Formats: sequence, structure tokens, C-alpha cells
Amino acid sequence: MDKQVCFCRNKVFSVDFISFSKSVPEILEKAGLHKLLQKPKKIILKPNLTTNLPPPCTTPALLVEEVIKFCRKFSKAEITVAEGSGGCDTLIAFKDLGYERLAKNYKIKLVDLNREERIELKNPKVKALKKVKLPKIIFDGFFINLPVLKQHDEGILTCATKNLFGIYLNQGLIKHFLPRWWNKSELHYKYGVQESVYDLNLYRPSDFVLVDASIGQLGNEIHGSPCRPPIKKL
Repeated sequence: MDKQVCFCRNKVFSVDFISFSKSVPEILEKAGLHKLLQKPKKIILKPNLTTNLPPPCTTPALLVEEVIKFCRKFSKAEITVAEGSGGCDTLIAFKDLGYERLAKNYKIKLVDLNREERIELKNPKVKALKKVKLPKIIFDGFFINLPVLKQHDEGILTCATKNLFGIYLNQGLIKHFLPRWWNKSELHYKYGVQESVYDLNLYRPSDFVLVDASIGQLGNEIHGSPCRPPIKKL
């Protein structure tokens, strides 16, 4: 059954998953995304493409396609899909997971956050990341977070809040980026996963979140197993 849960000032909605073409527009309309798209001139879609493994490890291109179609229906804003992969070169993830095709078919931009211009930020309320350099582009538009629901070794689960790891890059790679895996390792071993999740969400809270729980992944955030039976929720 559909259910609505209120937490603080945020509203959480869910629908039963039937197909991306049916369920994505249903949940977006139910959550009122169309009302939030009237003013923004730019829309940034942030999937979870931590590596180039297929769903449920990563956000399906089919889900993102339906989000693009919904945004186009209610807005003339420029749409960009942005990610900074930690387990492979982001450009490889874009190619292997169908995002290059998506960009070509819908004439949208693909942006590798690992290679983007960064701005330096400070926040006295953070726990660990007292000073950080984040991609300028993520502050230039309406930021839609599109994670997948997965179990995580260190953080119980990886979902909307941890999906912001993609906006970070190890400080030593900012001036001389190398397209290699594990380029977010500082967040794990220097600052701590929980602290980093908290801090990154203070620096750039999401404007809207859609979680793909159509399948779900157990055991590990990268090499886990699909949930059996699948969760079948958005």
C-alpha cells in the first residue's frame, strides 16, 4: 500500500513499483515535483554511478530517463546529469550504463564531477570537513538526488545522504586528477563515513530526492546481491 511519512519538515512518499515508465511519473507527481520546477533555470540530476556495475548497484538509466521526461513536461530548464564515480572513471560508467545514449537522445549534458571546477567552502557546523572544495556546478541549479537503496558495510545502508560522496574528490587529486578508482578514500579512512555524510549534506543539501528501491541490494554497496524478493518500491 502507498504510505506517507512526515519527518521534521520533510515529507516522504512511496509507491509500489510496477515499471519505471509508470511508477516514476506517479511518485514524482505525488511528491509535487512539478510545483518545484517552475522557477529553476537549471536542473542537476545526481544518480549513483559509484562504478560501472549494472543495477541494483547503480541508478538505472531507465529511471533517470523518466525523470528527464517529467522535468521536460513541466520545465524548460537546462538538464544536466552529474556524477563523480569513485570505483572507476566516470566517463566509463556513463558509457557502460547507458547514460551516453540518454544524453544523445534527450540532448542533455553529462558532467564528470571529478573533473569539474571547484570552489572552496567552510562551515563551522560540520564535524570533519572543516574546509572542502566542491564542484561549482552543483550549486548552480535545482539539485535532484537519485540514489539506489543498498546495504553498506560502514553505514548500514547507502541512500540519498551518502550519494553525495560523488561530489567529493580526494584533495590530492584536485589539481592533477587521475581517472582511477577509490578517489573518495579520504572520506572513509581520514574523516569517517558517518561524519562525511553529515558534512556533505550540510554543504549541499538535496533539493529533491527519489530513491530507487525497485530491487535493492544486500551485503555490500558494490559487490552485494539483489534483494530476493525485490523491494518493489520507489
